[in-house]
Amino acid sequence: MFILGVIKVCAPELFVDKIPRVAAVGVGSAGIKIASLLSRKPVLVDRFSYVSCDEGDFSTVDPKDAILIESPVDQKLTPALVRGLALGSRAKIADALRGAKVVFVIAGLGGATGSGLAPFVSSVAREFGAVAVGVAIMPFEFEKKTKFYAGVSLRRLRSSSRGVLVVDNETLLRSSSEDTTLADLYDTANKAAVKALGSLLMKADEGSKALGLNKLFGTVFQDGYALLSVSSSGTVEKAEDALAGAVVSLGKLADPKEATHAVVSLNGDSSLSAPEVGLVVDRLASSTGSDGLDVEYGVDYTGSAQLQVSLLASGFSSSKYDDYDPLAKVLGDRVLDDDMDFALPEGLEALQPCD
Repeated sequence: MFILGVIKVCAPELFVDKIPRVAAVGVGSAGIKIASLLSRKPVLVDRFSYVSCDEGDFSTVDPKDAILIESPVDQKLTPALVRGLALGSRAKIADALRGAKVVFVIAGLGGATGSGLAPFVSSVAREFGAVAVGVAIMPFEFEKKTKFYAGVSLRRLRSSSRGVLVVDNETLLRSSSEDTTLADLYDTANKAAVKALGSLLMKADEGSKALGLNKLFGTVFQDGYALLSVSSSGTVEKAEDALAGAVVSLGKLADPKEATHAVVSLNGDSSLSAPEVGLVVDRLASSTGSDGLDVEYGVDYTGSAQLQVSLLASGFSSSKYDDYDPLAKVLGDRVLDDDMDFALPEGLEALQPCD
């Protein structure tokens, strides 16, 4: 069980007439792995591209879709330095995004490459009029030294995107066995993220009920936070158990009672019955304790007997991620330049320079 969170930034126009052209950009090691796996699934993404400072990250992708940011080998990279280095590749990134109406920017935050490039790529997409949606992979709790960069980058990604999906790796860690290796944790997290994103972005298929981008964005772009939790069950009462797990997961990030809109996707095999689908949809509002919850749903029968419920709910006024960026929490909007890793508080601009 793990959690994805989506953070609302502003309300966009929804796509009504036709499915828009959609692009996805994998940024850095984690982002490229997830985007590469997602490209092999039948999803509503027309084009995949990959950006990194490390040529080794491109081993599993087509070289023509890769954009290498040249970086010095004798200097430690920081998000600010990576963004500066990326300026020389801006034209290549723009060409990769040209024509897209929606751009998903997928990146692991906390390190230099993902933290520095994700907001940069999102800004380039927005300049071309695309709806930019970030997918931010947040560090584990034990990776404390990376959390500040992750928090600052998440804030910057929010300002340059319409919405940001946040993968909560710490929740996945709690559900793993004690002998699980770190490599296995990252690999499991990447695959779980791909499965969840694939269920929300799946193309219409005979016998299945796809969500579609209209319903997805109709929930993502509500006011406040939108959080996506995922839970699976293979028990006799799999529908009820998976739904309960997804709601409990939401409670680890925010108060479920605040939810106002939701989309729920069920991924299973042909044994998934109509009554089980109905149970999940009907009990969602009462399970969250939210009166008048507006619910949309989708069903994917290409999965296994292990039912996965992906629950995206929005309307939350706060979440655990508020503590990831102490600078923003203390200063709020009282900064001179929110485009910097270290913003300057208002009032200090009047100080005279030292002689």
